[in-house]
Order: sequence, then C-alpha cells, then structure tokens
Amino acid sequence: MSLKAHTRTRATVVRAGYYTTLVSLADWYGGQILAAVDTSVVQKITRKARQDLPGVELWVWARVDARSAEDLALKDWTQPTANPGNAETTPPSEGDGAGGVWAGSPANTVPISPWAA
Repeated sequence: MSLKAHTRTRATVVRAGYYTTLVSLADWYGGQILAAVDTSVVQKITRKARQDLPGVELWVWARVDARSAEDLALKDWTQPTANPGNAETTPPSEGDGAGGVWAGSPANTVPISPWAA
C-alpha cells in the first residue's frame, strides 16, 4: 500500500502512562482510534507532568491514510499556539467577555456570550 504525504492534524492526549501516551488524531478515523506515543516526547513538547497531559491538544504531522498506528509516522509535534496564521489555532481565553468558553468548529469558532440570542 502506498501512503500519501504527511498531513497536519490535531492530536488530543487521552491517557498518559509512564512510558506510553495514547492520543486521538482528529483526521485519522475521526479520532476514534488511539495511537501510542512515547510519553517523553509529549512531555518535552508540552513541558507538563505526566498526570497533567490528558486533554492537552497538540499539532502533529501524520500520514492520516494509514491503516495502523505504526504507519502514521508521527513527526514534528507542536503546540497550537506555535502556529500563527493558522485558522485552527487555539482561540484566546482572555478578553473575550465569555470567560474563555468557546463554541463551534476549530475553523469557525465564536465566543459564547451570556447576551447571545
């Protein structure tokens, strides 16, 4: 099977063990199948303790047409705030009048307001 080039996708940490962390990739089977990553790699990028990793979102380059986690060839991990100009970066949590709560898809995100109709 010939795999396509790497695609940038969002990875969310689901579970972090001492040696292995399980991540959900948004563009790989709709995030329903978890991929294993070395915990040290995720900790190095996030600078967080293992117990603080679940729920953390990162960007990673992956072969999202892979049929197994081993074929994903994950590389070039970054944090969402490290990608200026990308429409899917994490929205700011201060000064939005909504207490940092946002709604919508990553590309179409709006602050939730108590005055919204």
